[in-house]
Amino acid sequence: MAVHRHAPSVPTGRGQLVIALFLTLAMMVIEVIIGLMSGSLALVADGGHMLADASALSFSLFAAWIASRPASSEKTYGYYRSEILAALANGLMLWVMVVWIVVRAVQRLRHATAVEPGLVLIVAIAGLLVNLLNGWVLFQGAKTNLNVRGAWLNVMSDAVGSVGVIIAALVIRRNGWMAADPIASLVIACLIAASSWTLIKQSIHVLLEGAPQHLRTEDVAAALQRVPGVCEVHDLHLWTITTGLDAMSGHVIIENLGQSPAVLEQLTVVLRERFGITHTTLQLEPRK
Repeated sequence: MAVHRHAPSVPTGRGQLVIALFLTLAMMVIEVIIGLMSGSLALVADGGHMLADASALSFSLFAAWIASRPASSEKTYGYYRSEILAALANGLMLWVMVVWIVVRAVQRLRHATAVEPGLVLIVAIAGLLVNLLNGWVLFQGAKTNLNVRGAWLNVMSDAVGSVGVIIAALVIRRNGWMAADPIASLVIACLIAASSWTLIKQSIHVLLEGAPQHLRTEDVAAALQRVPGVCEVHDLHLWTITTGLDAMSGHVIIENLGQSPAVLEQLTVVLRERFGITHTTLQLEPRK
């Protein structure tokens, strides 16, 4: 006897994404224009990172909209996975940005370019404040949604980048050392690469149907086997449909099929209350 339990809808964080996208686009335009005017590669790199942020937020917003569409006979799980695909795309876009920043920074180290530190400093501080505001807006959604977490990581790595630009501007203003600008750009690139690598790994893990990282298959099987009336649990599979929506399927051998309703109810309670799994498919089989 196969029994299915379906999970409730998962929040997508669209409202937070819209606010963050608007603020990011506005600051991106300012940073790129001022960066070009002042000759600061670090500020242009930070503006380029904000462009990646804006693209990431747009991807995330589109994915959140797609994910809210209902399931169909062809897409039986709905479109939840579009959020994971968007998170992966965000991570890969950041790595493209890293390569661009590194190439330009190396060129600047070989051929120093004059930078106007005063203007750079003002804009970098404004960029930092905008990134911190965006991070605060996205923080709650980032806890429960990998798609929003990808956008949050982009924003916060950009905030760290803004700090690097501020430090570079202060060094140039005080000592006139122009190499501080491309060096800050390289530091920004390293931070972006580190933060995006985790996002890429998590996204790929979900797409490969890996078990949720906070659950162990052995623990789930052992808990189910301790339910009265259960003889054996096998063919147990755990995977993530999208962040916050874990699923499980498995075969459960029980003493007496006549006790199926009671055993099934206890199994469901264990999965829901101990492991937070509400989307389940359990195949109940008689003991031979």
